[in-house]
Amino acid sequence: MKGFLKRDFYLMETNLKFYLLFIGAFALLAMFTDFSASFLSLYVVIFAMSGIAGLFSYDEANRWTAYGAAAPAGRKAMVDARYLLTLLVAAGITLIQALLGLLNRETGAVPMAAVYSGIFLLYAALALPVNYRFGGTRSRTVMIVLMAVLAGAVGLGGSMLNMSAIHGEVRLPPVTLVFPLLGLGALWLSRQAALAVMAKKEL
Repeated sequence: MKGFLKRDFYLMETNLKFYLLFIGAFALLAMFTDFSASFLSLYVVIFAMSGIAGLFSYDEANRWTAYGAAAPAGRKAMVDARYLLTLLVAAGITLIQALLGLLNRETGAVPMAAVYSGIFLLYAALALPVNYRFGGTRSRTVMIVLMAVLAGAVGLGGSMLNMSAIHGEVRLPPVTLVFPLLGLGALWLSRQAALAVMAKKEL
């Protein structure tokens, strides 16, 4: 699994550097000017979503599914590596969101970071088995629609929280506090589905 995880990370590395530079530039702008960094929260989640989804295109182009079938327990290792990477990305999202919120002096920075990471995990839980079943190319339209729906939900939720902050208090609905736990539970079920799909795939 370690080799597959390294491969996925290296494939994301170039885009990751660009995303971090982009986010860092606007975070510095928010730190030294009146520019609000709150809108970056949505982009952080979208960047992460597109980065994970893009890995399936590399799988198709280089026939990594066939390679995984040839290696001992290779397909399970591929799936486990992809899901572990998703968890690491979710942790990164949480950290970045919290830092952006603190830079923007938002009182609900940490709870909101948890909400964003939970939404990303829920997206991944839906997207990963679909991509394993249909491949990166055929599932692209479904993923774009799903990403747009979740992005809209994230944007709406963020706007509502920012409005609450303007009035002096951030009020989170109780369910949002368990978003990360819901996301982790959904991701565990998603992994079982992805393993079942991969077990039935032909070379």
